[in-house]
Amino acid sequence: MTLSLRIVLIVCAALVLLFIIRRIKKSKIDVMDSIFWLFFSLSFVVLALFPQVASFFAGLLGFQASANFVFVYVIAVLVMRDFSNTTKIAMLRKKIEGLIQEVALRG
Repeated sequence: MTLSLRIVLIVCAALVLLFIIRRIKKSKIDVMDSIFWLFFSLSFVVLALFPQVASFFAGLLGFQASANFVFVYVIAVLVMRDFSNTTKIAMLRKKIEGLIQEVALRG
């Protein structure tokens, strides 16, 4: 992993950390969501400080460069997070529909 990618990872992790702390102070983000983002930014720091971790997994999974593993890792984690959010939104929609129907029957 190149030095420039390592620096970008550390800077991005620091920016995410500052953004999350700011949102927590303003009570604009749930604690469970903030924990996810804090661990996600911490994983950037780990990958930047210990590039042999990315190199190990890149070799294990057959990537030619550890930077490619980092990109796939980020994409995979964010896709899983998006799927989790989609399921939560679907459950909330069902609850809203139920509440709307209940209010309509009362009124």
